[in-house]
Amino acid sequence: MSNQSLGNRIQSELEQAVKSGLLPDSVQQKAEQLLTRLQKPVRLALLGMPGSGKSTLLNLLVGSDVIPEGVRLPTLQLVYGAHPKATCTLSDGSKTVLNDVDIVEIAALSPVFVEIQMPHAALRKISVLEVVAPNDPNAIHRASHWAAKRSEVALWCTRGYNETEQRIWGTMPDLTKDHAFCMITRADYLKTEGLFEATVGAVKLAARDEFNEVLSIATTQAIAARRPDGTVDKDAMRDSGGSALISAVLKQVESGRQSAVDMADVLLHQHADILSQIDAEPTVSETVPEEPAAEEQPVISQEDTPLAPAPAEVAAPEPEPEPEPEPEPEEPPKPVEVKPAAQDAISRLREIARRKNVSRDPAFQPEQTKTDAPSVEQAEVPAPATAEAPEEPAETLTPATREAYERVLTYIEERGSELASAMEEHGDGAPAEIMAMTADHVQWMCDYLNTHGDDADSSLIRVRDAAFDAADMVQLMQMEKRDSAALEAVSLMLQIKRELQADLAA
Repeated sequence: MSNQSLGNRIQSELEQAVKSGLLPDSVQQKAEQLLTRLQKPVRLALLGMPGSGKSTLLNLLVGSDVIPEGVRLPTLQLVYGAHPKATCTLSDGSKTVLNDVDIVEIAALSPVFVEIQMPHAALRKISVLEVVAPNDPNAIHRASHWAAKRSEVALWCTRGYNETEQRIWGTMPDLTKDHAFCMITRADYLKTEGLFEATVGAVKLAARDEFNEVLSIATTQAIAARRPDGTVDKDAMRDSGGSALISAVLKQVESGRQSAVDMADVLLHQHADILSQIDAEPTVSETVPEEPAAEEQPVISQEDTPLAPAPAEVAAPEPEPEPEPEPEPEEPPKPVEVKPAAQDAISRLREIARRKNVSRDPAFQPEQTKTDAPSVEQAEVPAPATAEAPEEPAETLTPATREAYERVLTYIEERGSELASAMEEHGDGAPAEIMAMTADHVQWMCDYLNTHGDDADSSLIRVRDAAFDAADMVQLMQMEKRDSAALEAVSLMLQIKRELQADLAA
């Protein structure tokens, strides 16, 4: 079963569990939060100095000229809606609703904030927040931190990432930086002036440790790659950097969804005894997108948009008429208890990793990424914009790296029983204990991978980076002191496990 189909099934089961009223109150809240994460588009923020190209980039991502050149709007939130509508918040706090999206009319109201709803396919997958602030470092600093709390992915638009920008971005939360991209805009102009290589090199040197990735884009060229008939000039889109951007955003979207799916899967299995009281009726139809699958399919086909359907709808063309029977791992009949089954939860964690033994981002493998597109609305994201991506052969691990991977996988399996014991023994204190143990385990993996394997192996270098990133995130989660953070930390550990399994299987 594909990850997407599995995710749809788990979302369907989670929705039933939330509606059933059978979950304990404390668990019900967590389940509702997870369901919201799975149902809502990923929130993307466009940040940067005035004139850095944010509005043009927004038009590219959405696949439509939402903000015409020369029109200045305040901070704007763009979301999906069946019918165009604009809600303008004015300086006195009042709101004016326009049942149409006339940008000139909106600008004439001089609002301080605008939410625009549009029926663009891309907005089923992402919502876009463009942050506008005066050309004042303090104002941009405050606006950026405000946006960080309201987004999962950030794009910092820049023409050179100067010292002022570096100071502003340097204060952003680490969690935001982990899911952020530095976008060097106007790459076409830089190439014309012979400044491209020098600018990109300087920005990468200054920003490489502050962002997930540094990308360059000729936004105007990328927009021009969309033809009037709805098709896309793939070569032009790739050369502009548009394909690489769309691939990067999609990867973040899928990664965030996968984490939520993992946590939902564990939660459902923890409370399987309680939820078994739900009538076993087919459930897929309850979560099928509002639009029929026949309409969604073209949206994500080779000729259509990469960010088109909502996360839960990516697999809409594959309706899952009857979900595969889900094995109940190692769960012999037992008296019904209302207490979560701790041991089964850890078994489930292991099973999740086994079932999802696929490459890191199945939706972005070369064969599928070839279909990348050009705008988020009608794009088909071609392979990550590197020339070598499509022909990249499967990496062959060196014996030293393979041995290191196998040792780490064995370590993770052995630690599973310890986590299960902690859940049983510590009761209400289990989340804190699991968090502490997981932090230790992830740190052990970092240390082990840093001193074992072949240092020249590109796969090992990538996995080392992933492990260190995971360790940083777990430390942040520890500081947040949320009970749900324990499962999120375990999910991170499982992501590393999947990376190792995928490389070993290649």
